[in-house]
Amino acid sequence: MVTYTPRAQRIRETLPRHKQTALDTGMAAIAQDPYGSGSSATWSKDRREATIGGGLFVVYQITAAELLVTVVDVLSP
Repeated sequence: MVTYTPRAQRIRETLPRHKQTALDTGMAAIAQDPYGSGSSATWSKDRREATIGGGLFVVYQITAAELLVTVVDVLSP
């Protein structure tokens, strides 16, 4: 399951439709393999960052007990 923090959701909603789709597709792939998918650990093994389709950079937190991926931030060029 993928959820967005309120800040990340607001950013998502401002993206053009094609970038929203790229974000959703990329996050669905990350949800299937949150420790892989070309991501890198940041402060801990569960806090990750990755570049996904459309040139989007995401920071996310994994909560393994609930199989939850929370998008913390989204950056778009």
